[in-house]
Amino acid sequence: MSAVDLARSTIRALLLAGVRDFVLSPGSRNTPLSLELAEAESRGLLRLHVRIDERTAAFLALGLGKGSGLPTAVVSTSGTAAANFHPAVIEASLSLTPMAVVTANRPLFMLGTGANQTIKQVGLYGDAARLAVHVDDQRPETWDATLHSGILAMTTSPAGPGPVQIDLGLTPPLVPDDLDFITPIQDGEEADPLPVAAAAAEIALPERALVVVAECGELLARSAIRSAVAAGYPVHVEAGSALASAGPACLRAGAFLLRSGLVDERRPDHLLIVGRPTLSRPIPALASRPDVAVTVVSDDPSLINPLQTGSPALRASSLTIAGTVDREYAEAWRAADVAAARQIDAETAATFDAGAATAVVAASAPDLLVVASSNPIRDLDERSTRSAQWVVVNRGAAGIDGLVSTSVGAALAAQAADPESSATALLGDLAFLHDTTGLVIGPAEPRPDLTIVVLNNDGGAIFASLEQGAPDYAEHFERVFGTPHGTSIEKLCAATSTTYQRCTTREELRSALGERPAGIRVLEVPISREDERQRRQAFTARVVGAVKATIS
Repeated sequence: MSAVDLARSTIRALLLAGVRDFVLSPGSRNTPLSLELAEAESRGLLRLHVRIDERTAAFLALGLGKGSGLPTAVVSTSGTAAANFHPAVIEASLSLTPMAVVTANRPLFMLGTGANQTIKQVGLYGDAARLAVHVDDQRPETWDATLHSGILAMTTSPAGPGPVQIDLGLTPPLVPDDLDFITPIQDGEEADPLPVAAAAAEIALPERALVVVAECGELLARSAIRSAVAAGYPVHVEAGSALASAGPACLRAGAFLLRSGLVDERRPDHLLIVGRPTLSRPIPALASRPDVAVTVVSDDPSLINPLQTGSPALRASSLTIAGTVDREYAEAWRAADVAAARQIDAETAATFDAGAATAVVAASAPDLLVVASSNPIRDLDERSTRSAQWVVVNRGAAGIDGLVSTSVGAALAAQAADPESSATALLGDLAFLHDTTGLVIGPAEPRPDLTIVVLNNDGGAIFASLEQGAPDYAEHFERVFGTPHGTSIEKLCAATSTTYQRCTTREELRSALGERPAGIRVLEVPISREDERQRRQAFTARVVGAVKATIS
């Protein structure tokens, strides 16, 4: 048996497990995989995406997985190429996204001999990978069992779905001497089983309870929101994946109500948290109060001590919420929410800042919206209405790297299912610059119809609203936190033949978003960072003031 035979067996095992999108970065040691994947695509067995940058490739696979709900695969050569997958592997792990990370390697006996391009690849991703297996092309009797165990761990690990590493020890010759490519999957052949969902749960809440729904699976979010709203409890849905299940009966301004005196004047006796909140500091602050009981429900088995409450999360895939709400309490939250929303809309209409631009993007209602961590997701949390919207975020590790590629992958997956669906990504300038190689796409590669909105304030605006943005640290703030770069987004787009348009007003942005792109385009929205801290603090103060007026 040979390296080519092992490549064929690996790809076929992944196809059998339901993988249809493979992302490949070029190299020498992964030659047999590259040739087999290209041939398999030509025969209609899979869809291949080639990227020259391994970090971009891994985030593309991540986006494809998030957009399709299916496991994906990313393939690299040996050495530091495999190390560049690590950031996306971490995000896949924390966001419970199944992904096969296939790393070509030299035989393990060559480690430490001075052989070129050899590093300790097996287990390179630590506990971010559900399992790491090494398959030796000289031991064909081990292939089936080892590949099966590695692939199965993508969906059945006790830690939940996530990435696995399949490391292949390949010895020359690396090219086939025949045309006996992958055997197509036959009728009756079965894929590895998907994980068994946790049982449904039911919770009875007291009269004065608050429900927060954050990052979790669609079924859990939808069932929790639906039953909590039906019972009359105030429901705050964090911007993120849970927005797909939100509706007008949910709190519009929950991010501000939690910062206001409402939590004292109309204090909830019980806080029910569904999923993993990542955006709002007031949520863990409320959970830490001794006079508030806390229950956390999650479909993520790795959530051991959420919000440091000292209690494990209740594991469930769906949730029914029962109870009789205190009508006066619920009405106070509703009245405060209406007043806050009215103030938010007035502020948004008065000034075209980052928050207002975000509101325009949200109101354009794309079928898929990919949002960067940092300020864009927080502005969406504060400015958008709570209408059902499919939002993809990389909030597992809350990084800003790889977001162009994640967006491309999610859009490709969405439009494979529905070619007419629209896709928009909302990124800050630093997130965009972090993954400009995501725009380096070969002419033969699949491309989605995707609009990337770049809110360009020439630096890291989020730091202005954090502790380091205080006047005490102003002397060094711009260099080490603001990090102005002066980069021309237009010229970057020209260098990659990406369609570009500059939108300086609300009307220009709204008009551009009303047009469907042919391929990938970038809409740059210039935004000032001047007085960023003061503007955001003043905005929050006015919205919280509107809340205070309803309870004083």
